[in-house]
Order: sequence, then structure tokens, then C-alpha cells
Amino acid sequence: MARGQMRRLEGFTWEPFGYLRMEYEAVQNDPNVAYVGRNDGFEIQNARIGARGRLGDRASFVLSFDGAIDERSQINVPQGTLGFGMRDSYVDVVLQGKVVVRGGYWQCWLDPQAQVADTARAFIDMPIESRGVRATEGYQTPPLPPGRSMGVGLRLDPGPQRDGTAFGFELAAQNGSDEFSSQNDNDTLALSAAGIVRLPRGGWIVVAGRWNPRTVGMLPFRQDETDLQASAGAGITAGLLALEAGGIVQETTFDTTGGPTQDAYGAHAQAMITIPASLPLAVGYRFGVLDPSSLITTDQVMEHTAGVVLGVPSLRMRLQFQLVHVVEQPGRELTNDRAQIGAEVAL
Repeated sequence: MARGQMRRLEGFTWEPFGYLRMEYEAVQNDPNVAYVGRNDGFEIQNARIGARGRLGDRASFVLSFDGAIDERSQINVPQGTLGFGMRDSYVDVVLQGKVVVRGGYWQCWLDPQAQVADTARAFIDMPIESRGVRATEGYQTPPLPPGRSMGVGLRLDPGPQRDGTAFGFELAAQNGSDEFSSQNDNDTLALSAAGIVRLPRGGWIVVAGRWNPRTVGMLPFRQDETDLQASAGAGITAGLLALEAGGIVQETTFDTTGGPTQDAYGAHAQAMITIPASLPLAVGYRFGVLDPSSLITTDQVMEHTAGVVLGVPSLRMRLQFQLVHVVEQPGRELTNDRAQIGAEVAL
């Protein structure tokens, strides 16, 4: 069935979608840290399959799964396994116009990267604040955004704009627990609010905030902690130049232990220039920084990334290449620069 072709049954329409993203990654071997850089080889980033559909003008849905979820027993272990799990799975019920009530499992707009589809990403991987530091690439560090979570939301997304601007919003109440948790971690929900401006040529500006009182640990040693997060981001295309920037700040209070407040931040800025050619070709640079804890004075990481992306529309494919220079804060330096080659096919 051709992409975009819809099946119809009494007002119900749907279409399948999917994509495969894989890469070859080579990371420098650090001479002093045994788990950094010694796992060069092929990786599957996404093996996504799903369906989207509508029930006339009354409701719509997305249901998707991924077979390339990286599962590891603990941090900083080089051995991982591929897992299969649910990704976006939600229903939007129309209230009025484009205002909908959403219920299900999805990623709120706190992370500006929620506005960038995997198959439109300029670089092979997400910015460091959204990705964190992966095992074997450095000292493993979780990302700052919360990922997907189950809940309900009130949303207005005007969608891409040809001309002019349009405004939208998202108000969400979600579990706020770990992305792969089957239920909430305590009796309190995470609340988020975001506003977005849709610009011409797929551009966007988004600001968001989130309050998440969460619980960590196992009985009888469970502890309450509260994350207060704020973020902003933008993506703008002007002629042959595409610009993107985003950042997130987080304050964590330790309600049970009464320990000192922990602050964290991460941000990135990037530019891609399209080169006129017979096939879509662009080159660019991205700077990213992540400081996961103000309580640790040597944990800041910076990344300088140079990348190339080549589109092959006839094969519904993109090829990507990037070089990443990683700079840890003095006191915990590593030798861990990396080179990555990626290939993507949209099904």
C-alpha cells in the first residue's frame, strides 16, 4: 500500500507507518576507563512500526511500537540488549475546532525535541540534554526531559503553517514516573503546561514548564523528590539555512532526606546549510552542553558535532555522517571522541 493511502470503513480511516534507523559508531578507547569506547559496531536506533487514523472529524489516534529499545541492567555497563516496547499510543477526541482532549501515552512538550521527528533530525542522535550520555560513550548520564508518560491532556496544535503564524498550547497531567513504568510511582501526578508558535516552513517556538513530585527507591527505603523544570526551544528555516536551539533547566528538592537542592541544565544550538545539488544535501554544526548536578563540581559535558545529511527521496532514505568532539569538565576528562555513520529508511 502506498504511503499516505488510507483504508476506509464507515468513516474510519487509517494508515500504517514505520521507519528503520541504524548506525555504525566508533568511539575512542579511553586508556583509563574500561567501559568507554570498546564496543564499536552497528546499532539499531529505531525499528518503529505503527498506525495512525481518524474517525471522521471526531477523533484520531496513534499507536506505535519500537523494537530497538536499549535495555541495560545498570549504568556504565557495556552490555545491553534490545527490547520491544510501546511508544506513542494515544487517542485525541475533538472538543472544538483543533482543540482536543488526549488520553494515553505520549511525550509532553517539555522537551523541545518533541517538535522534531526522528526522520527529520539533522544529526544522527538527539542533542545531549535530550539524550544524556549513553553507556560506552562516556560516564553514563540520564537526559533531563522526562520522556513519555501515561496521562491526559488538553491540546491545541495548529500544525505546520505555509504562511503567517499560529498559536497552540498543551496542558497535561501524567504519571511522571519512569518512561517504562506500568503505573505511577506515588499518589501525585506530574503537571505540565506549554505554549507553541507555529511558523512558516515548519518553524516553531515552544516554551514549557513541568512540576513532578516523584518517588524513588524500593520499600522500605522509598524517598520523595520533586523536579521543577522549565524549557524553551525554537526551529527556524530561512532560505538555505536551518537554525535550531533549545534548553532545559531543572531544580530537584529532596523532600524525604532534606538534602541540599540540586540544579541541572542542558542546552544546544545548531545550524544546517543546504547545498544545492541533485540530491538533498546539508552540512552543519551543533554545540551541546549538559550539567546534570550542581552538587557535583566536575560533571559538565560539552559536545561539538559536525555533520552531513544526504537525502535519497527515490528510496525514501537518508544517509548521515557526523564527528563528535567531547569535552568533559577538568577533573574527569576522557578520551572518547566518536565518529558515526547513519542510514534511515521510511517505510
